[in-house]
Formats: sequence, C-alpha cells, structure tokens
Amino acid sequence: MGSYSRLFLPIFVIIAVVTGVRYTLLVDGESQAAGARYRQQARELESYLSTALQPALAARDRAALDATLAGALLLNADVADVHLDYPAGHLEALRAAPAPVRHPDWFAALDTVPALAMERTIGPRTTLALRFSPTAPRNAVWHTVRQQAVISAINITIIYALLGLLVCLNQRMLRRLELATNRFQNGDYGVRMPVRGTLEARALARTFNNMAEKVAALVQTLRRSQQQLREEKERIEVTLASIGDAVITTDTAGRIATINAVAQALTGRSEEQARGMELHQVFVLANNFGQHTLLKATDAICAGGDAVKMLNQALRHTSGELANIEYTAAAIRSASGAVHGMVLVFRDVSERRQLIQQMSWQSNHDVLTGLPNRSALAARFEHELARARENQYQLAVCLFDLDHFQHVNDSLGQAVGDALLRQVASRLHQLAEQRQYVARLGGDEFVLLLPALGERGTIAALLQRLLAALERDYLCEGEVVKMSASVGVAIYTGNEASADQLLRHADQALYQAKLTGRKRYHFFDADLDEQVRTHHNRRTEVRAALRAGQLRLHYQPKLDMRSGRIIGMEALLRWQHPVRGMVGPMEFLPIVEHSDIIVDIGEWVLREALRQLQAWRTQAPHWVVSVNIAARHFQRADFVERLGAILAEFPDVPPAMLELEILESSALSDVAHVRTVMQACQRQGISFALDDFGTGYSSLSYLKRLPADTLKIDQSFVRAMLVDPEDLHLVSAIINLARSFGMRIIAEGVETVEHGAMLMRLGCDLAQGYGIARPMPADEVLAWVAAFDSAPLWQAAAQLPPIVTLRGADAEGGAQFPLFAPG
Repeated sequence: MGSYSRLFLPIFVIIAVVTGVRYTLLVDGESQAAGARYRQQARELESYLSTALQPALAARDRAALDATLAGALLLNADVADVHLDYPAGHLEALRAAPAPVRHPDWFAALDTVPALAMERTIGPRTTLALRFSPTAPRNAVWHTVRQQAVISAINITIIYALLGLLVCLNQRMLRRLELATNRFQNGDYGVRMPVRGTLEARALARTFNNMAEKVAALVQTLRRSQQQLREEKERIEVTLASIGDAVITTDTAGRIATINAVAQALTGRSEEQARGMELHQVFVLANNFGQHTLLKATDAICAGGDAVKMLNQALRHTSGELANIEYTAAAIRSASGAVHGMVLVFRDVSERRQLIQQMSWQSNHDVLTGLPNRSALAARFEHELARARENQYQLAVCLFDLDHFQHVNDSLGQAVGDALLRQVASRLHQLAEQRQYVARLGGDEFVLLLPALGERGTIAALLQRLLAALERDYLCEGEVVKMSASVGVAIYTGNEASADQLLRHADQALYQAKLTGRKRYHFFDADLDEQVRTHHNRRTEVRAALRAGQLRLHYQPKLDMRSGRIIGMEALLRWQHPVRGMVGPMEFLPIVEHSDIIVDIGEWVLREALRQLQAWRTQAPHWVVSVNIAARHFQRADFVERLGAILAEFPDVPPAMLELEILESSALSDVAHVRTVMQACQRQGISFALDDFGTGYSSLSYLKRLPADTLKIDQSFVRAMLVDPEDLHLVSAIINLARSFGMRIIAEGVETVEHGAMLMRLGCDLAQGYGIARPMPADEVLAWVAAFDSAPLWQAAAQLPPIVTLRGADAEGGAQFPLFAPG
C-alpha cells in the first residue's frame, strides 16, 4: 500500500469523529427546537380550553363540554387525551388512533422530546388535565437527521471514490516513474515519460524529462571531458618534454618518477638512469649548504609543507660542469589535499646575470640618449639637495624643453626626432662639468643640476652658452634641422623646499620662458608663481565654460560699400559669464592661447559657424562667414584632417562659404608649414584672410609665399586715417600692395561714412566696423539685414573721385601725401 492508501483509515476515523460530533449537535439542536414548539402548542391549547369551557360550565351544558374537549384533539395532533373533572361529573376525550411512529426504537430511547402532561384548575372543584404524545416531534427530528445522514453518506462515498481514483492515478504515475527510472539507470538516457494525465502527473513527467535531459547532457559532457583529460594528459607529457624549464617529479619517498628532456640535459642523466634514484643523487647542488637545503626541503614538502623557491644555486652536471640555476619545489596533491609526491622545476639562469646587469642600467638610464632617467635623477637630486643643505650652498635646477619639437616629429618623422634628441643629450653632456648632472625626464625635456655655482649671473652665463650650443644646426638622418630650447630655473637657497617642489618651480619658470618668446631662460619668481597659479585657475574656468555651453558667437556684417550689399559675416567669440555677463574674447582667449583648450574652442567655433551658415542658406545663399583660427590650432599636424571631418558634419554647406582668418604674426612663425596647410585647405574650397595686416613684421617675401585670398587692414590704422596722414599713407600702401598681389582687401574699424568714403576713394570697397553694425547674436542678423538701407549714404560716398597724390610742400625728401578733404 502506498502512503495515500494508508491514509484511508485515519481519514475514516476523522470523518467518524466529525460526523458523531455533528450529529450529536444536530440531534440536540433539532430536539430543542421541536420540544419548544411541542410545549408552546401545548400551553396554547391549555389556555384555549380554559377559556372555551367557561360558558359551558356555567350553563352546565354537558354536550357543549364534550364537543369542546373533542375539538381539542383536532386542534393539536400531539394531544393523547383530555380529562375534565367538575361538580357535575367527569368528562374525557381520548384519541382513537395514536400518531404513527416513524423513528426507530433506539431513537425513542434517546428521549429527545419527552412526553408532556398538564393539569390546571379552571373553576371551583373543576380541574382540566391534558396528556400529550411526543411521537410527532420525534418523527420530525428523526426526519431531519435521516435526511442529513443520507447527504453525509453521499458525501463520504464521493470523497472515498475520489480518494480511490487519486490513489489509482498516483499508483499508475509511480509505476510509470519507476519504469522510466529503471530504464534510465540501466543506461537508456533517451527514455522520457509521456506528459499526460493529471496536473501532478504532467508536472512530474516534465520534471523527470528535464532531469533526464540535463543528466544525459552531463553524461555526454563527462564523456567529452574524459576524452579531453586523456588528450590533456598526453599534451602535458608532450609539454613537459618540450618546455624550456627542467621538470622532475618524485614520489613521497623522494625517488624520481619522471624527468623531462631539459632536466636530463642539465643533470646528465637519462630518464632510464634517473627513474627510481633518489632526487639528491641526480639533482646535485655544489654550492654551500645547497644539498643540505634540498634534502630538508624534500622531506618537508613530502610531509605536506609549503613550496620552496631557491635562487643562485650551482647544479653539477655528471661531466663536472656547473650551471647557475634557480629552482622551485612544491607538493603534488590530490583533490582531497593528500600529498602524492613532489615536483621540482628548475632553469639555467647563467645568462640572466648579464641581463640583470643590463636591466639595472636601463632602470636608471634613458635607452634613447644614454642619459640618467627620471628615477636616477630623483636619487641624485635628493643627494645633491642634502649636500646643499648640509654645506649651505645654492643648488640650481634647470629644466630644458625644445621649442616646437613636435613639429619636427610630425613633419620629418620619428627617426629624425630621435636622432635630434640624441644629439641634444650629447651636447648637454659634453658641456656639463664634473659636478653638474644631466638627465632626461622624458619626451623633449632635460634637467641639469648645477650645485655651488654661486651668483645668479654665473648661472645665467652658463645657460647662455648652453642655449647657444643647442641652437646650432643639427644633421639628422640626412636632414638639416634647426632647433632652439627654452629653460626654466629654480634655485635652492636654504629654504625647506623639496626636490619635487624645486622641479615644479622650474617647470613654472619654463612656462614663463615659453610665454615670453622661447629661446631663452627664465628664473622662478615666487610672485610670478602666484600669477601662474591664477592663470591656471582662469584657464580651468575657461575650459569649464566651454563644457557648460557658456560660449556664444556674435556676427558682424561685412559690407560692399560701393553696392551697398552685405557679402558675409565675421564670427566673433563671446563668453556668457554667469556672474560677469557678456565677456569679450580678449579677456579670456589670451589665457588659453598656448594650451590645447584653444584647439577645443576653435573646433567648437567652426561647428557653430557652419551650423549657422546651414540655417542661413535659404535667406542668404551667397554669404561667406569668416572664423578666426589661433596659431596653436592652425599649426597642429592634424588640422586639415580635423577640418575636413568637421565640414563633413554639414554636407549642405559648401566649403567655399567658410573663410579662415589667421594672424599675420602666427603665419610668419613657420611660413613653409603654414603655406602647406593653407594650400591643402584651399584645395577643399576654403578661402583665407590674413588678419591685422601691417601690425606684425611683414615683408614682401612672406606675403608672396603665403597664398592668402584676402588682406584685412587693422582697425588701428583705419580709425585714425582721417586725422593722421601717416596712417592714411599706410592704409593706401596696404591697398596698393594687395592689388599688386591680386588679393582682395577689406578694412576693419570703419566707424563713419567718412571712413568708408575715404576707403572707396583709395580703392577699398569692402569694410566692417561699428559704422556699419556692431556684432550681434545670430537670431538678430536677418532682421538687421532686412532693415539695413545703405543706398543713400554709401552710394553718395561712392561717387567721390579717387584720391590724387601730390608732393607735399612741407614734406622732406619728397614724401607724398594724399590730397583729401575730411567730411
């Protein structure tokens, strides 16, 4: 019997107990209800007869009394007999046939509704007696109990039938499970149970099937794993025979079990000879205590001890030759952790000593130049600083950085750059005296320590010689390279400054040397250091403004004064400062012009200008927007490539609608490189304007080599040309120069119509300035252009005749001045 079948008896007991309690309560409840009705009806009949008999008793009407007593039997079916004793005699009414008994005798024995007898005095010497039979109430109680018993029997039958069905289904499910399990245990991993029957049977079948699939997959995986283990074992054996390290394994007694080819070569013992020998007989160490240490290590490891690693050991070959080795010995353990032997791995490190010496040198020297590196400098620096502190003398720290070295790398290649660094290191090393220490920090930075040189003038004289030596031409990979250097100097004068702090001060001084024009040295100044930190903080603030989207572009119109037509815009940068409001470019661009932040700003300006051009295409398809490009940005090696990528982001904007403005001073720093970049951009359709022309060190040769499309006359000349003959003469000369080179000319700083009229008379028709319009946000441009009406002013000015130059009567040496009438 299953566990379900075994539950039948306890279930039956529970049902019997519950049924007994239920029917006891049911009989009590029904009996109480029937007895209450039985007694209530008896009292009502007694009260009725007491009242109904009074008139007949008063009249001594025997017939009426009989009729009333007989009627009582009809009013209440439970009345067995009624007796009336009164002065005139005795009357009674008896029920001829009692109510039929419909309950068993045992039920009557329960006396659920007891018999009732009542007697009542209703007059002088008059007594009424009634006796009631409980048969009808008992029949009613039994009828209810019997109905409930039938229902309970039906319920119990149904319950046991369902339980029996469940047991049958369960036994069938278990038989299926047993059959499938037996087949699975016998190796039939494909057996599956049919998913049918009850919910439990289906769930059990799915569970078994899932388990069977997983176990079958696991068995298949284990079979593959066994195959892999066999292959892995073969591979390990092949590996041990072929690896560069020597490997010997032993049992727990220290006898050799395996020895690979490398170990055979190092010990001079073949595998046949070595197998079964004790380890110390084959692995013979000739250095002091080496063999003793090996024996102790073998005993300890085979007893479960930790691994042992030994360096600088001398292994004796059977031929007597010695080899410098290092070895590691460890226990061979099973999965349970039990020790089954020992493995000894060793290698010949005779050549390593040379490598260690070489690595030791490399760890303290720069591989490219041979100079001490940063690590060696740190140690020497601390040593020199301690001596300076002890002997109370000054120590100068000089940080050298090559000017525009990255351009050499980018334009001539890394091989030329490496050759240049080696020659710079050689010159510094040759010029340094015995106590002076030269090191390379990395890249194109070098450090020179100058102990006990005395006054600052002595240091300055030495640096002058060094800078002059570094400025001589270099011959690198067949290329003649010109190079200069800048130097920052910090001096230890007995304060508590550390080596790191001094080097940082030298770096700040170097930064100042770069800012003031390069090719020079600069001594660290504490007051200037505060300025540098402030400068750094402001530069950080500008970078944050770019990232926070606080930069804006305003646009200033460019006017063809003769036709009165707007020909384009110049994009001008502004900073919408959260506290200071709108900030002009000269308050923040000089702070970042020597850092890569200027490159990020330049690319942002290009994108914003192109985005605005794209928005203006429908209203102003012929406008050209000019953008100022900083020297550091323009001279980057990837400028052309990055510009092309930015243009590709705006395919609807022709490159000819973009004009790049570069400062004359930045273009003259490296004319050949600037010319190459300009030509590459012009091939894409981009035009160039040479900004602020006349303010730098211009020359005709430079102007000839720079393929600019437009010259911009600086506003400082234009604004004063109506009152200053020299400025007017300079403006006229620039216009004639541009014409001779076939360039367009545009004047900045046109503040009045009179300025414009004079420029047109000199031959310059293009202008921009406050007299035309101030720079404005992009969303105001189109409205301004629609309202702009220049015809009456500029066309009238355009009718003036050209300037005629006459020899001034008061000019010395025949100088000529334009003849004009201002206003």
